[in-house]
Amino acid sequence: MEKFNIRPWVGKDFAGGGVFKKKVLILGESHYCFDVQDGKCPGCSATNMKAECHSQTEDVIEEFISDYRGDSYQQTFLAFERALAGREIGEDERQQLWNSVVFYNYFQLDTTGARQAPNMEAQEMSEASFRQLLEELMPDAIIVWGVRLYDLLPGWDGKETTLVVGEESTRVWHYTINGKDIPAMCVYHPSSPMGKSWPYWHQFCKAFVGEPEFANK
Repeated sequence: MEKFNIRPWVGKDFAGGGVFKKKVLILGESHYCFDVQDGKCPGCSATNMKAECHSQTEDVIEEFISDYRGDSYQQTFLAFERALAGREIGEDERQQLWNSVVFYNYFQLDTTGARQAPNMEAQEMSEASFRQLLEELMPDAIIVWGVRLYDLLPGWDGKETTLVVGEESTRVWHYTINGKDIPAMCVYHPSSPMGKSWPYWHQFCKAFVGEPEFANK
């Protein structure tokens, strides 16, 4: 994974499916730079990133699962964690869940602030990296954080279906990578008011990837 500008978090149990018994990729949009100067991020260049920027995703997930403090970004991960599990979970189950998945931010350069649209350089370099990630990891399912990101993702001659649960529905894009169908489900970003409604999104996560089967320790 050294070839990625910002490396993904790859849970140690991902390859075997972990608690979902399938390989699940969680797709975020982007990181934002905490060292913005004059509206520019000093790390926001494909050829000039600070060394610590390459491990941002890995560091964020590791900090969340080992040292939850209630920071705003951690609350985003907490809301989504509950959407996957369908309930509040403790530290041991948190470790199991996040070690079962890959988390990857699609845009491979930082933005200058939270919820800011990535620049063109980031958009141009990110499609190839995303394709490479799918070809290397071959996930069974992708959960996409946010309607904006879902609509920005490359289509690659895929097709869209609708996942219907009861009277509710969400969109699912189907990629074909090396002959394998890889569905990508859209959920509202878990930092948004509707995205924080984890009982609502659990019904879709359950239908899409199933209930996690935690090991009793």
